[in-house]
Amino acid sequence: MSTTSTTSLGSEITTDSFLTLFTTQMRYQDPLDPQDNSEFLSQLAQFTTLEQTSQQTEYLADLSSLDTASLQLDQIGIASGFIGKTITYSDDDGEGEYSGVVEGVKLEEDGTVSFVIDGESVSISNFIQVESTAATV
Repeated sequence: MSTTSTTSLGSEITTDSFLTLFTTQMRYQDPLDPQDNSEFLSQLAQFTTLEQTSQQTEYLADLSSLDTASLQLDQIGIASGFIGKTITYSDDDGEGEYSGVVEGVKLEEDGTVSFVIDGESVSISNFIQVESTAATV
């Protein structure tokens, strides 16, 4: 005799699965002993809740994507202000310090923003300071 866990079932039911189960139940119910109205309404309410939860999840995912894109645009805007300037930066381990002229700004595949220095990507998280330049009169 095998038993199944009902706790994992709840996380796997999709809207399509629910509708399929619901219509199958309606199709094969006994016409002489139909489903109780309160039970029918309860299942419709569960479906509505499932639909609303799904829509809220999609909405929150969209908001998260917008926040990420907004942050990336802010970082690109700030980093672009350093183009043509000499900056000091560290290596990825934070042990060595280097300097170079920022040639451009790049959005990496992982979504991070980098300076382009001597043709190489340098993460903006490695930025230490802008080197000061002597003013000429």
